[in-house]
Amino acid sequence: MADRIDKYFSDYYSGVIDMQIKLRKDELKLPVGIDENIGGGKAENKRSFPLENNMIIEESDYTLQSFIRDKEFMDSFLKMLIDEERALLALRYDRRRRRRRSWVQVAKMLNKSERQCYRDLDQIKDTYRNSLFYGDCG
Repeated sequence: MADRIDKYFSDYYSGVIDMQIKLRKDELKLPVGIDENIGGGKAENKRSFPLENNMIIEESDYTLQSFIRDKEFMDSFLKMLIDEERALLALRYDRRRRRRRSWVQVAKMLNKSERQCYRDLDQIKDTYRNSLFYGDCG
């Protein structure tokens, strides 16, 4: 049964988190044109700094920062794993192909039994749950 950690791994390896970051940045670039200055004049000495203003908007947006934090947490967690464990996660959770790989295919690629792959994944999940990153996932 899929749980929260499975979804988080799947979103990371399939590029969903990267896509969410890009979409949120694009949303923030759209102008919000609310003019509350009805009948007033326009400031003549006001200077515009579009790059700085955009950076301030992105830094203060909670949704964008939570997506960035999720990606950074996963990058940091993956550095704790060995290459074989990272390969297991990548083979199992990458959804960019039409269909997700089955456990039989993953086991063949890693030269392991299906049962050993299950155990390895359970161990990775336990490591993630006991890490500092788990409380803030998803």
